[in-house]
Amino acid sequence: MHLPKVMKLAALTAASVLALSACSSASPGKTNTATGTETTAAQQATTESAEATFPRTITHAQGQTTIEAKPESIVVLDMAALDTIDAVGAGDRVVGTVTASVPTWLKDADGIDYSKVTSVGGLKEPDMEAIAKLKPDLVIVGGRSAKLYEEFSKVFTTIDATHSWKTEDYSATVPQNVEMVAQAVGADAKGTAAAEAITAKIAKYSGMGEGKGNALVIMTNAGEISLHDRGSRWAPIWDVFGFGQSYQKPEADEGHKGDKVSFETVKELNPDWIFVVDRDAAVGKAEAGDTAQQVLDNDLVNSTTAAQNGHIVYLSPERWYIVMTGATNFPAMLDEVADAIK
Repeated sequence: MHLPKVMKLAALTAASVLALSACSSASPGKTNTATGTETTAAQQATTESAEATFPRTITHAQGQTTIEAKPESIVVLDMAALDTIDAVGAGDRVVGTVTASVPTWLKDADGIDYSKVTSVGGLKEPDMEAIAKLKPDLVIVGGRSAKLYEEFSKVFTTIDATHSWKTEDYSATVPQNVEMVAQAVGADAKGTAAAEAITAKIAKYSGMGEGKGNALVIMTNAGEISLHDRGSRWAPIWDVFGFGQSYQKPEADEGHKGDKVSFETVKELNPDWIFVVDRDAAVGKAEAGDTAQQVLDNDLVNSTTAAQNGHIVYLSPERWYIVMTGATNFPAMLDEVADAIK
């Protein structure tokens, strides 16, 4: 991890700020396929300018940040935020991200392969020197990098896109977070549209799991299992779909740690549905014999009502463990559950 002292970082950033000049390249016009008319680059710029009035103050997870001008160079340290930025058409302004964690659907998104932009370290341990060299107009932290918000905000315009799972209305507030990220990059209209689409999706699936029994979420990790409840990133299973809880943690967790348990506990809880997240697959550390399917293939789990009825659902690891609340990812997560329980 490259974490230089604040003085060194400040010096690097000061040099970057002095060297930075605002510029934008002209882009070719786009044709409206419905009317056959062409929108010129100048017209596009005018539309964006009218939509994105700066300076503006963004309220985010750790306070408020004033963004003086529309960000033209953005460093993104959160995959949900990256998913949203791509969805609202600001991906061409991303100059650095955690390339090792870029989800598969963003490796060739509209011609942008975010795994090939400048690497800025890891989600938990970003490389601040590399970031300073990029001279970003905006740094977006979130989730795993949120702890570094104060350090970043001393020298960069920074927002925290973390969406807290420590709330009863986790899913209902996802649209607000998506809209906030869009506003930070000056894509207001597209952010509002994305937020409205998520709200509609939540309404469509609301209560779909009611009457289907209790659900249990299991995360597998290096051959071990842990249980999670609605006070976690897997809240949509309960707060959208309306399943009953097979298990409730005695204390709130950090959204991913859960309670390590034995397979006997799973048998005793005897859930009607089991939703599984394979952490090893999510972080690229799956080893032979440790896949979620292999870990859970035993007599104790196979004796549960969920297993007997074919109600064990293996969720997409990168969607549910790495990305979570992005503008396109969150609806895809809901679709995944809906398709499984029809």
